[in-house]
Amino acid sequence: VIHTGNLPENIPSESHYVYRCDDENVPLISLLLNLNEFLIRRKSRVELAAMLIHDVRSPLHSLMAYIELLMNQSFGVLNEGQKNFLEKSMILGDQVLDMMEDINEIYKTEQYAFSIDKAPFSIAEVLDQALLSLWIQTDQKQQKITKTIESGLPTVNGDGYQIQRIFTNLIQNAIKYCPPKSSININIHRSSERVLEVRVTDNGGGIPEENLKSIFRKSFRVNQSAEEQKGYGLGLYICKIIIKAHGGTIRAENNVSGGVSFIFTLPIN
Repeated sequence: VIHTGNLPENIPSESHYVYRCDDENVPLISLLLNLNEFLIRRKSRVELAAMLIHDVRSPLHSLMAYIELLMNQSFGVLNEGQKNFLEKSMILGDQVLDMMEDINEIYKTEQYAFSIDKAPFSIAEVLDQALLSLWIQTDQKQQKITKTIESGLPTVNGDGYQIQRIFTNLIQNAIKYCPPKSSININIHRSSERVLEVRVTDNGGGIPEENLKSIFRKSFRVNQSAEEQKGYGLGLYICKIIIKAHGGTIRAENNVSGGVSFIFTLPIN
């Protein structure tokens, strides 16, 4: 029986694989065979993307290792111009790696039905797990992360791993685009009886007001020079998908004192 409902695959309406089920000229078996072919092709695209990303990532890592050796002056003393050139090369290499990882996540998220494994979890514990994986980055830039968590918060019924991914993404953005010795604050509290609000605030350069509503789009990228280009787009798009699957919201706003805050909400049990 074919019917409407909460189906795991969305088939584009413009696809030539979509037929009217009430068309007497199209046998049901033809519909099912074409649908199966459509799904196989989608899966093949995901696997191809993953393979290409893997094949590009390996030599890029090697290239960046060679650049790092040059930056450490392992093959001779560098002048300031050479150092500056190599530093920009490393920044661009990091951006390419980040983009490839984000693209891989986008393919996996969009091509397969995105699902969450719900179970009660402590939002504070999930935050601590994310911070544990980021301490080296904050230590290198001598940045300070502070937590303000309302006492007595109830557990959240959701996917703790996916929420940890959101924390990691938002905090990594703050670390990456804030200057050394800057501060990052995470505030978690109830905004109402049934809603938990999380706010990740930094004191960096902020985001142009006209871009604040666009940064969660898949194709969006803040328009900056190559060496300063912010890779917000894909990572925040993934965050939006995760939050939406939990029944929450996510937004960004600039702070009066400078910097930007990313705010997301989650329903409380």
